[in-house]
Amino acid sequence: MQTLLNRWPLLFVVVLAAGMLLMVACGDDEDEDGKTTPGATVKVTTRATAGAGDTTGVTDTEIKIATLLPMSQSAAAAWGLSLSRGMKAYYDYINDQGGVYGRKIELIIEDNQSSPPVAIEAARKLVEQDKVFAIQGSLGGGTHSAIWKYLEEKGIPDMYVLDGDPKWTDPVVRTRFGFLVDYITEGRILGKYIAENFDGKKLGIIAQNDDFGKECKKGIEMGLEDEGADMEIVTQYYDETQTDITAQAQRLKRENVDVIAFVGRPVQAANLFKTARETLSWDVPVVLTGVDAAEVTAALAGYDNIEGAVSVVFGHQAFETDNPGVAKHIQLMAKYSPDVKPDNLTLVGAAISEAMVNALRQAGPDLTRESFLDAAESVCEFVCSTCLVPTSTSPTDHRPTEVEVYVRATGATAETFKWEPFGESFGFESTKECTPPTPPPGYEQQPK
Repeated sequence: MQTLLNRWPLLFVVVLAAGMLLMVACGDDEDEDGKTTPGATVKVTTRATAGAGDTTGVTDTEIKIATLLPMSQSAAAAWGLSLSRGMKAYYDYINDQGGVYGRKIELIIEDNQSSPPVAIEAARKLVEQDKVFAIQGSLGGGTHSAIWKYLEEKGIPDMYVLDGDPKWTDPVVRTRFGFLVDYITEGRILGKYIAENFDGKKLGIIAQNDDFGKECKKGIEMGLEDEGADMEIVTQYYDETQTDITAQAQRLKRENVDVIAFVGRPVQAANLFKTARETLSWDVPVVLTGVDAAEVTAALAGYDNIEGAVSVVFGHQAFETDNPGVAKHIQLMAKYSPDVKPDNLTLVGAAISEAMVNALRQAGPDLTRESFLDAAESVCEFVCSTCLVPTSTSPTDHRPTEVEVYVRATGATAETFKWEPFGESFGFESTKECTPPTPPPGYEQQPK
């Protein structure tokens, strides 16, 4: 994703938070570690369901929806601000057209402060006091891990979680959906690119020493295997709190690797480029995970240092002002949230709200949690206004996005820099065939 900021004072705040928004990956069969492997059958549990007539949070004129984001007490608050403003701007636009079947959407924004205990209290307030219909776009693996089972037990639609752990969607739970491309799937997508362009060469992997790094590395290896590539692999890990990875880069240069796959966050990615280009005078090709396809990474690395690096995205980016969807988003932000600059995070926030509205429209005028979840499980090749790839779901597939597009860093200055898409989209869509559901009465008259 391309980022949000051009101003250096706030830039470093965003950098500290950048790892919060990781591109999710997928899995299906469990291995001996309880992890999942793409390509098999996802387990399904029906333990958590919403009651057939559950209209909590719904009146004749209103739908209460909430989001749990870091809004204070954390560097990640910069992300929460942009995401929440994008979400609300899209709902304000829909409300100005009369809402969905005459119901306007009230978005309640709760601050999880990037703290699991705070997230627990916030979730209880939303469910037991505010009595919201659904929660959308919860950001942060640690904070959502503190509340996901509670939401499941209460039958709350837990929509479009903004974290990459496959556990949110495997096993499939009726009430919970991911939003992004999971770690393993993204790794496979990156592995395909590496195999096609560097087969027979030596691959160096620098990865964060946690589930993110290890599962994405596993995906990269699977991608190489998918393509029948023959590559020697040398791996270096670093702790997520470690910002200087000079030692890892030096070791890979001594190993004479021909290409590096980096799995981590923008601060460390930027450090890799500065070390390789400026300290080691090493023009090694670098392939990055999607969280690093950000302007902030380039600004910290140096635009001339990062030029040529390859990564992945699944949506149009804020610089694409000629794109009708991006242009419309910029207009909506100017009207409904003029104090926040449109960026890739506001685009993500708006895309989540647009996906919610799509499901609400399909659920029909007699809205219940059950009819909403039916609609959310029957999405067929829906393309949001700023999306690059279609999304599909089913009762056994709660991962809307499993396809990405390759991008390359181009432009050696802040004014000319962009992550330029190239090639065809690629991924591992679980719902390979689908039939668009029959629209309910009044569907065509609803705003979108």
